[in-house]
Amino acid sequence: MLQPEAQARVIEEWFRLPESRRLHATDAVAFAFRLLQDRPDMFAPTREPVDHDIIVGWLLPYLNRSESMAAERTQAPCRA
Repeated sequence: MLQPEAQARVIEEWFRLPESRRLHATDAVAFAFRLLQDRPDMFAPTREPVDHDIIVGWLLPYLNRSESMAAERTQAPCRA
């Protein structure tokens, strides 16, 4: 599997988690370690080795979006 395909599968697995388990950077790190330990076959055919830093890098844009959406939901509406 090429690295873009591996990235797409990692992101797909990430969004299968409940939202409460993908809110913080520590969630992404734990997910990356767990994925590498439980599913090493997912990354075997990639050209370049994939480690947890690469996986966390793939997830950070989606993590920030999740955090900002959660923050927007918890903020009270502004009243002028």
